[in-house]
Amino acid sequence: MRRPVVIPGRQTQAMAIIIVLTVMFGLVFSVFYQGSAAVLGPLETKYKVVVDAGHGGYDPGAITKQGVYEKEINLEMAKRVKELLEPAGIEVILTREEDIDYVPEGVRGRQSKKQADLNHRISLAAEAEADTLISLHLNATPSGRNTGAETFYYFDSEEGKRLAETIQQELIKVPGMNRRIAKPGDFYLIKNAPMPAVIVELGYISNPKELARLRQSWYQDQLAQAVAKGVANYFGLP
Repeated sequence: MRRPVVIPGRQTQAMAIIIVLTVMFGLVFSVFYQGSAAVLGPLETKYKVVVDAGHGGYDPGAITKQGVYEKEINLEMAKRVKELLEPAGIEVILTREEDIDYVPEGVRGRQSKKQADLNHRISLAAEAEADTLISLHLNATPSGRNTGAETFYYFDSEEGKRLAETIQQELIKVPGMNRRIAKPGDFYLIKNAPMPAVIVELGYISNPKELARLRQSWYQDQLAQAVAKGVANYFGLP
């Protein structure tokens, strides 16, 4: 006598489909989760950078015969560098976002005012627990013949040196740029900052030809990209 053949009903078929779909969903979710973790992994490491637009307020920095103030170009460059670093997962804090200084009322004397202003910028970076401090400037000489960007680090800071070198290596790639190397310096800001700090002189405002480029948006973009790439390289980011 033959055994009866059991034909699955709709309820049994539906249950089987649910089981299959559940297993498939679990596999897809697992792959998606692992893939997402791999993509988002690098962004989990957050770095914090303070970008200082040199001078400002009472202190114009270098001034050209045409009345161009260094402090104005410094601020524009700081904003451009910030825009480039933030998409890489780097938190950027600007020491100033307008034409101001940080000299308390009552402070007199050029040296005292300058030191008070710099102390505020250093404190801002320290309170933010920044990983690096990048101060942007323009250079000037009486002769007006010098050109090119150069980056300075405090001579007693190994990490400051490494940061300066990674930035300078990108700056010399800008078309027409002099091939200078990063240099040690004893400047107040980089000496007293509690984190790796550098001063980036983006060019010579005293040279007429370089000044013309420094005022152009396309050249500012090239310089900002070089600085941002150097900072990213320092942190090991793509």
